Amino acid sequence: MSPRPLLKLYTTMEEFEDLHARHDRTRSTSKTVTVDRQAVIHILMDHANMLAAMRRVGHVEIREPDR
Repeated sequence: MSPRPLLKLYTTMEEFEDLHARHDRTRSTSKTVTVDRQAVIHILMDHANMLAAMRRVGHVEIREPDR
């Protein structure tokens, strides 16, 4: 039996590739990028789950914001 995965990703490969493509089409001087709302929600959910998993195994250091 294979071990249970540490993370379940909500972001599909299509969403991930679309986000990268959108970023690639954006000018380097742009401050904003228009992307699919659901894709951003999925990326944020994946990031939160990744942090929780890393905290469980003690392998995370979160940087304080620059002031």
